[in-house]
Amino acid sequence: MGGCCFSTPLENEQPNDGFCDWPFTEFLLSDLNTATKNFSSEEIISEKAQDSSNVVYKGLLSENLGFVAVKRFKNSDWPDHEEFAEDAKSLGEIKHKRLVNLFGYCCDEDERLLVSDFMPNDTLAHRLFHQKSQAMEWSMRLRVAFHIAETLEYCNSEGFVSYSNLSAHSVLFDKDGDACLSSFGLIKAIRYDRSQRARVNTKSVTYRFGTILVNLLTGRQTPPSHVPEMINGKHVTELMDPSLKGKYSKEEAATVLKLAAECLQCEARKSLITKELVATLKSLAI
Repeated sequence: MGGCCFSTPLENEQPNDGFCDWPFTEFLLSDLNTATKNFSSEEIISEKAQDSSNVVYKGLLSENLGFVAVKRFKNSDWPDHEEFAEDAKSLGEIKHKRLVNLFGYCCDEDERLLVSDFMPNDTLAHRLFHQKSQAMEWSMRLRVAFHIAETLEYCNSEGFVSYSNLSAHSVLFDKDGDACLSSFGLIKAIRYDRSQRARVNTKSVTYRFGTILVNLLTGRQTPPSHVPEMINGKHVTELMDPSLKGKYSKEEAATVLKLAAECLQCEARKSLITKELVATLKSLAI
């Protein structure tokens, strides 16, 4: 899973103003135990939490600081706790307005944990696939595509060329309703081996971004490996989400579909999340 966190916002939830200028921190396991009520199943906020590890919990560190998201990784991914700490610190150095802010980490005994800001307004997956009665407007879909492309291009420029299971579940909405990319999926990118990527790799960032573009067009949840077949030979009007009720620009939709097709066909060792792609989506989103 890509490390997604969501929750229906509560009236008494406050923005994490207490985390302004928060230094990247090594948290104590005891503090995170308290924050998550001993990692209670009631505090799980990830959408795919069948496994006992690799899940995300909602936590409250203190009334002054507000809510956080705590991602629990498999210990087997980082048997060396010093290596996990080093990877976490590297990730903590990158900052972007559309990348969920990472506050710190914990590697105590067998635990490998990351702590980030809590995003209170659901995931893109939830909004597209499960809220058909409140269809996301076309203009918002374009802004989401631009914001995520912009963030991925930034991450690539910082040396993070991969992302673990990038999907609509990894796109979160902050307190202002703006789309952000979860920072959790980036940590495995630090040790990603480019030499093992196939020519068309359904786990590559470019391919996965193409699937998100198709999700935005269709409003449908489709396995990444089936997306090229689904759009092949189809006119964009055949693919569009019916919940939009025709309220979209056919020209803009055709441009997004063309970009998606290029991403899905891209050689995995070549990134299409470029400044040119970002510029194209920006011109549509404005």
